[in-house]
Amino acid sequence: MSTFTGIAHIAIVVRDMATSVDWYRRALGFEPVGEVRPGPAEAGHPRQVMRHADSGLTLAVHEPLRRSGDMFDASRTGLDHFSLTVSDRTALDGWARHLDDLGVSRSPVRDAGYAEFISVADPDGIAWELWAPKPGH
Repeated sequence: MSTFTGIAHIAIVVRDMATSVDWYRRALGFEPVGEVRPGPAEAGHPRQVMRHADSGLTLAVHEPLRRSGDMFDASRTGLDHFSLTVSDRTALDGWARHLDDLGVSRSPVRDAGYAEFISVADPDGIAWELWAPKPGH
């Protein structure tokens, strides 16, 4: 069997695409790179594709025509959170200042023993971590 070579993209469902696209642009540095509009046969919905220039990570933001409208809940079966690696504690502190400057609520820096991290939630409550591995781990 072959191995994986990376992550193609992450797709998330949101309640308000414009609000979420703006948040991901400002808070995490993703930039819109295109919109996908499925054909009528798919009865789909538009998806905004965003890319993070430094990491190359692609994020697809979906606002389904039929959606529940509830907030993300990490205790439900399925996704718990996404975690993005930053280079070191200095970079983590820079992200913390950036989020603070934007008024984005975040956790304090937490120590997992082998890494330090902060947690943040998007406008729908989707959980993200910014994770700085400690040297030697």
